[in-house]
Amino acid sequence: MSTLKLAALAFGDVGKAPAQVGSAYMYAGPGATTISQESLFMDQYALDQALKGACLSPFKGGETAGMKDVIVTPETAQTCNVYFVLFNDLNRNGQPEDTEELYQTHSIYSYASEAFTYSFTSADGNSVESGVRRKGWSLVAHEVRQPSATPGKYVVTMNSVPAADERLPIRLHEPTNRLISQGLGGVK
Repeated sequence: MSTLKLAALAFGDVGKAPAQVGSAYMYAGPGATTISQESLFMDQYALDQALKGACLSPFKGGETAGMKDVIVTPETAQTCNVYFVLFNDLNRNGQPEDTEELYQTHSIYSYASEAFTYSFTSADGNSVESGVRRKGWSLVAHEVRQPSATPGKYVVTMNSVPAADERLPIRLHEPTNRLISQGLGGVK
């Protein structure tokens, strides 16, 4: 049996294991060096349970903790984020450990208690992030640009995609810093 697992994880209380709202073991075959495609379907019941648990939390001060020049409109917006990861479940506990994570994506599936906009500057001042989220569940696309006019400075956007685009494939990549990397290398 394969130990490669693709998972959709919703995080709640610090120190608790994330809730898996979707997962699939993957099989690449003997001697395979690439995984071309796998589908993961999230369970609506598990998503609803994540919202009832500790997953839903204030966006301002939560996702923006440690950032500067934070603006969130309206400030009362709350989010619950689902992250996607491919990991090698060597200890077979079904949960990704730091040493098991192989690939990730910075695009997320996110619940917003209300539509909101936001912007902030990273603690080191090298990245500016902004985004527009719609109310309810949506795929939030991660994009990073490094304008040639400002070397070493990055512009990050995290916007809800149109509902018609939510079934588009998401490309995983090796773990990177989301404030400076688009992670275009990805799985082949």
